Amino acid sequence: MTLGARLTIDGVTKRYGDTAALDDVHLVVEPGSYVVILGPSGSGKTTLLSILGGFTEPTEGRIHIDDTDVTDLPPVRRPTTTVFQDYALFPHMTVGKNIGFGLAMHGIKGDERRRRVETALELVGLPGTGDRHIASLSGGQRQRIALARAVVIEPRVLLLDEPLGALDLKLRRQMQDELSKIQRRLGTTFVHVTHDQEEAMSLADTIVVLRDGRIEDHGPPDRLYLRPSTRFTATFMGDSNLVDGTARATAGGRVEVETTFGRFSVHGRAIRDTPVTVAIRPEHLRADDTGGFQLGEGRVVDRHFIGAHQRCRVALGHTELILNSPAKPALAIDQIVRISADLDDFVLLES
Repeated sequence: MTLGARLTIDGVTKRYGDTAALDDVHLVVEPGSYVVILGPSGSGKTTLLSILGGFTEPTEGRIHIDDTDVTDLPPVRRPTTTVFQDYALFPHMTVGKNIGFGLAMHGIKGDERRRRVETALELVGLPGTGDRHIASLSGGQRQRIALARAVVIEPRVLLLDEPLGALDLKLRRQMQDELSKIQRRLGTTFVHVTHDQEEAMSLADTIVVLRDGRIEDHGPPDRLYLRPSTRFTATFMGDSNLVDGTARATAGGRVEVETTFGRFSVHGRAIRDTPVTVAIRPEHLRADDTGGFQLGEGRVVDRHFIGAHQRCRVALGHTELILNSPAKPALAIDQIVRISADLDDFVLLES
């Protein structure tokens, strides 16, 4: 097992002219963890990964791996390896030679190189394929070979740039499971960039949400999804109903909020008589009156069957809410339903 390294990002900024791709980013990645950097296009996530790998120099800030400042070191002198989105395999080489290329660069020869290549192939589930040519491989197999080529040199930190982006949905989910197993088996620190929220939640110990070059929020996947800190995180990490209101009273770590659906008390902090926003996930709304808080009667204006559930838009007066209801009983467009929820599932967002 490879011992993963601690990665410290200290005040990293990257400017291109007057544009800041990254703006004073601070983050500590613990050894052996699986961190996913998540964000929309243009948020700076690929720039950050490129700086970690040594392919881009920061304008300001430092990068430490364990106790070593690697900011000014080229990629070949860092204990990191990058798996690129397009895999960057050599088409004229066999599978075995592709995987062994990094070992050859490190001076590892003969039987030792062959042994480590075959071990890497077994790790990614492709034993005995060393003599095959890259052109004969499927997209999923190429992704596995790119991963084997990266891990065979036993990096302390593995960097993955949208590694599953070219795969279809079924194969992508299969590879998510494989990546998770491989990371646990190796103990290497993984830093994985994606724009796919489901992929991030499936893989990460910690998710870092980037927005406009800054860290918007970070933490375990369940905390970011169930208790997002900001309005952006609430909407970016899946569907969320945002209910605007006013804080009318505060006491004991709770806030009494007045909204178009009535007054209710939620956990959080706010200044009295100031605007606030409450987030409610669609799956936390019920199309009946069994929840602890009644939002009122609404009319189903849209419905789509998703498989495990039905996704509906329900109009309550001038407000439309997204509701994920169990697949049965089926709701019908124009059906009148009572909407309820439990107040413990309401999240008071930071202003």
